[in-house]
Amino acid sequence: MAAQHVRIPRQPSDIGGLLAVPPVDGIFPAVVVVPTIRGIDDFMQDVVEQLAAEGFVALAVDIFDHPGVPEEIFKRPGAQPDEEILGDLEAALAMLQKDPRVQGDSICAWGYCIGGRFSLLWPTYQPRLAAAAAFHGFPTNDTSNKNTPTEPAGRAAELLVPVIANFGEADKLVAMSEVERYRAELEKHGKDFEIHTYPGRDHGWTGRKNPSYDAADADLAWRRSVQFLTRRIAARQTRATA
Repeated sequence: MAAQHVRIPRQPSDIGGLLAVPPVDGIFPAVVVVPTIRGIDDFMQDVVEQLAAEGFVALAVDIFDHPGVPEEIFKRPGAQPDEEILGDLEAALAMLQKDPRVQGDSICAWGYCIGGRFSLLWPTYQPRLAAAAAFHGFPTNDTSNKNTPTEPAGRAAELLVPVIANFGEADKLVAMSEVERYRAELEKHGKDFEIHTYPGRDHGWTGRKNPSYDAADADLAWRRSVQFLTRRIAARQTRATA
């Protein structure tokens, strides 16, 4: 099914989203997709439609659909309070939980770039998620910015959701030292996680239109992440029925 623009109920006003569902009738797991700094674009449409083809109800959230968000995309990181964006994701979660096509206990997070940061950060606050996946996200950030007071690495102890994170080893925006700090924190606190790094890959290497795109590694990261989410959803359902 082609993705459709929707409005996600939220106070004080709803926000935009992009929804795709599998092409057959049924009840499915779901994914809250958190976009890059470009928001809801052609890439996000490709992502939600591909996730739907994999058997997920996929809802991309326009986290920039708020007054005062910079039009210049590179000024967006850190310009909004984390709590505003986390509220957007909570609204998307609530919308999916009310959708009769969705298995309410099988909803995951999936994000890229700034969205990758939130797909790692949100699960430290929201244990109802079944799992989370991130692609060239940010495991650390400037916590001196009042809008971004916490970071995924700094909240690893609070993580209650399995996560998979994919990083490019040549990413000019996400240093490998930050990735290794994140890995060390997850290991220290005994979390359920996978971290995969991809030699030679710069930021945005999963985006088909980006100069850094690599088809083979983009496909590998996608396949690893879908399999990770599928396994963790199945394990959660097994525990629930045990």
